[in-house]
Amino acid sequence: MKTSLIPLMSVLGLAACNDNPITGEHVLSADLRQTRIEQSAQFFDGKVISRIPQVENQEGIVKTLWKFFAQRSQYKPSQALPYQDVDITRLQKPSEQLRVTWLGHSSLFIEADKTRILIDPVFEYAAPAFFARMFQRNVAAPVSREDLPLPDVIVISHDHYDHLEENTARFYANKDVMFFVPLGVGRHLEKWGVPPTNIKEFDWWESQKINSVTITAAPANHNSGRGLFDSNKTLWASWAIQADTGSVFFSGDTAYGEHFKQIGERLGPFDLAFIEVAANLKEDSGYPVEGWGHMQASHTMQAHLDVQADKLFPVHWSTYELFIHQWDEPVNDLIAEAAKYDVELVTPMVGASIDLPLAEKTAYWWQDVYDKGAAIPLVFNSQ
Repeated sequence: MKTSLIPLMSVLGLAACNDNPITGEHVLSADLRQTRIEQSAQFFDGKVISRIPQVENQEGIVKTLWKFFAQRSQYKPSQALPYQDVDITRLQKPSEQLRVTWLGHSSLFIEADKTRILIDPVFEYAAPAFFARMFQRNVAAPVSREDLPLPDVIVISHDHYDHLEENTARFYANKDVMFFVPLGVGRHLEKWGVPPTNIKEFDWWESQKINSVTITAAPANHNSGRGLFDSNKTLWASWAIQADTGSVFFSGDTAYGEHFKQIGERLGPFDLAFIEVAANLKEDSGYPVEGWGHMQASHTMQAHLDVQADKLFPVHWSTYELFIHQWDEPVNDLIAEAAKYDVELVTPMVGASIDLPLAEKTAYWWQDVYDKGAAIPLVFNSQ
């Protein structure tokens, strides 16, 4: 009987919303957190209902794992990638307009209406300490936590290591910074010293205003967990940020799904969409990343169109090697997809800050890193 209810609950989870804004909540006790989880349409028997597509892997799981763990070096850049030092002086005064600084991977420092928002901040490696050497950055962090201006709020999409970093949470724990997180993720933050009064947990479609900026948790299609025994016990989310000076969408990690159209209809249009990208599946090699809760470049483009965004800023590429493809393959595939729909890609170098509306198109900086596949000397700034 329980199993038969899951498809119905899945539909209700995406559709159960109305036009009245619901705010995220402080979770001041474990009992309240459990109550919120039990009341959420996204959970069943204490776990988030998985909506990840079931797709066949033509290579097979054994070959896929062998390539991922034993042959990863061939997919990485042969040397550290270039970056720009974050212009701290420029960021000291909060921007009234919409300004974005890419810190690498899915980490973003967003300013809107003089409000500073730090999204999925990860400055070190993207794995448990035991696997740190395997998941080091391909590009250095363009700024330290200590030098980055203090954000008003830190927004987290889910609890995977490449999106939620313990050392970063501990650093901000005593700095009177708010954390906006999906349901259940607050338990990690509390363990790392963040006061419960500085944490707000969100179910999908719940919103909260900070200054004049409205931040809304929206659906995603992924998974969660930081160990062997906590799989899918915390929610994942995408986020919409709407300010007087502009609006942006952040996909978090997600497979493609109908939720993007719902987000576009309810919260769009957006000036800019930050959407994750992986390489398209090729005939001779590769595996379907949607089965792991991610998107090929063709899916990324469709998601961009669905959420009704003007410009597309690809994230979740180049900083770490998390998939079995060349490090720059995702964005190169996305260029081809964008040409089909005349969509402008926003592709600043890691560490660069851009203001919206854009004064000029951003360059494809990675195309200067390699010449026909051969490594060339790189000159990049030091911290």
